[in-house]
Amino acid sequence: MTLRRDLTKMLSAQPRSVSSIARAMGLDRGDVEDHLRHAIRSARAAGHQVIIEPAKCRQCGFTFSEDKLSKPGKCPACRGTRLYEPQIRIA
Repeated sequence: MTLRRDLTKMLSAQPRSVSSIARAMGLDRGDVEDHLRHAIRSARAAGHQVIIEPAKCRQCGFTFSEDKLSKPGKCPACRGTRLYEPQIRIA
């Protein structure tokens, strides 16, 4: 199987963050994000539903946009660095 098919299969099983995918596949987070964007486009084109739970600040609850797949550095509202990573799932 190809890397992107493995990625799609992994996201179909359970929601994952970019960091957890990178650890599981032994890749760099930047590489995973590039492959993930393509896999999401392919999944949507194939008629699958892509569910992205956006990144969220643990301190003030600010929710980032769904476009941001990797963990942001700081919260723009409170400047806190304690953030939940976005979770991606393909249904």
